[in-house]
Amino acid sequence: MSDDVYVPPQRIGFRKLSAAEMERYTEIAGEALSRFGIASFSLANIVLHSNVTARVLRPGCRPLALRLRTGPAVSVATEMAWLRAVRRGTGIWTIEPYSDRNTIWIGTGTAEIECSLFYWAEGEPLAAHLTPGNYRELGRLSAELHEFAATWNPPPDLAPLRWDRTMYYEGTELVVDDPRFATVISAVDAAAVRRTAQRADGELARIAALPGPVFLHGNIEMWNVLVDDHGRLRLLDFEDVMVGQPIHDVAITLYYGMERPDYPALREAFESGYRLVRPWPVAPGDDLDLLMAARAIMLLNHTLLTHADPGPVVVRLLPIILRAA
Repeated sequence: MSDDVYVPPQRIGFRKLSAAEMERYTEIAGEALSRFGIASFSLANIVLHSNVTARVLRPGCRPLALRLRTGPAVSVATEMAWLRAVRRGTGIWTIEPYSDRNTIWIGTGTAEIECSLFYWAEGEPLAAHLTPGNYRELGRLSAELHEFAATWNPPPDLAPLRWDRTMYYEGTELVVDDPRFATVISAVDAAAVRRTAQRADGELARIAALPGPVFLHGNIEMWNVLVDDHGRLRLLDFEDVMVGQPIHDVAITLYYGMERPDYPALREAFESGYRLVRPWPVAPGDDLDLLMAARAIMLLNHTLLTHADPGPVVVRLLPIILRAA
């Protein structure tokens, strides 16, 4: 991978698994793979991002990716129904489930671990290959996904997310003005962030109430897209599936990289690729920049609550948010 791979602000500071955690997750992975009927394997690595993922090697077989998570925001049934529909109904290259029965649950005494198995996806993150050409293709793929979603009739029992407010994950509240964080975010900046979140809440609620909502990926960003040796793009991470308007997906994608000097060229390329398939989904009066600020606010909030040293991330996120204040 290129040494100059771009790392968005909120990926700074993700901690490594401790030795005890590594031992625990190795044991859980072994039990899960045994229950999947996989007898001969080795674990190449176990890494922590938003979930714990283990790379599974098997003699003479394709590698696998075992995802371990607790308390998911979206049920695996909703995620897999959407992913399989996209795989059947489009030519979009995606992550590939291992089998129809690709998820089991393991009780650990303190929590139930959801264990989902996929084929390992080879390639490097789009973040290592940020070119206008790749962003044009990403725009085209996003439009193709939205075109399919407009025709898909989902089963009635699915429960995707709804981005109808800034803090749209269940149980989350904005904490920027909590005294605990006064050393990393000033009272003036915290007040500006809260005002921006309130404005974004109104815009998100308005868009969420529009007719004709469709299923969306919910997290198309440069670290959830792989580039293979032939330059093809593959979409990963369907676990944040939401229902709403295509502008929601576009805002999430275009939030990433806003601080880069080549961002205007990437944004223009994405839009041009999207327009190859369908009209640009940002209507007159839509505040796309405010939606991108809402994304940054949510990530800032998450950083404050989860990072031991949130300062480096806050310094990078605040200008993005205050630009829309």
